[in-house]
Amino acid sequence: MTRSSLAVAADYADAMLVARRWKNLLFLLLMLFLLIEIGVFLGVRFYSGSAVTLLPPTPNHPAPAGARDMSSAIEWLINFSGFLSIICVVVLCAILLLIVGIMLVGRLIGISHVTSAFVWCVVLAALLFPWQSLWNYPVADTAQSSPTPFENVEVGPRYGLPGVLYTWPELEHRAHFPTDPRTAAIIGWARFVGWPVFALIVLFSVQIRSSRGLKYALGETDVKAVVPAMGAGGGPV
Repeated sequence: MTRSSLAVAADYADAMLVARRWKNLLFLLLMLFLLIEIGVFLGVRFYSGSAVTLLPPTPNHPAPAGARDMSSAIEWLINFSGFLSIICVVVLCAILLLIVGIMLVGRLIGISHVTSAFVWCVVLAALLFPWQSLWNYPVADTAQSSPTPFENVEVGPRYGLPGVLYTWPELEHRAHFPTDPRTAAIIGWARFVGWPVFALIVLFSVQIRSSRGLKYALGETDVKAVVPAMGAGGGPV
């Protein structure tokens, strides 16, 4: 191998190492945001003590006396994590596509694993997008209640399959879904826990496939070649 070809190979390796660092960072951020989605729902569902309330008070569910209202902070956290999740998954798709391009130009091994990771990342981006926000629109109205007015917010009709990332109106009005009938409980748990867990599984699949392909391309692990068995006539079995 000539000096020029060694420099080109080193340049390819440096480019993939940079891309891998960013890929790993985005993986950790997406995992964190999905865990925040699950954690916020569990907190709103099960924790609302006498000192803290996580949802804004309503006439049917007034806040305890002296309780600290954390609903604004929860709303900000949901919006912030959802916004950054969409940005991170789009950038992750772009980085995986960049890695595929580098491996194609350099004719490196392991490209099949990274290509599979890219396809699954596109699927993950489609899953994360809050499609229900196109249909679930909040309708706000102010109703007079003695002694102070309150805001009456209703969520619009639901159509189709929702995205993994839920919105604040959805959490506010559907976090305390009934446990009876059982169908409503199954749908509720699947919406706020099962769907994000499935997205986490897809995210881990993207990370494992892409990491394996990069290890093959960088020579950090050996490729296991499958040699076909030879028959009596000298041909493959």
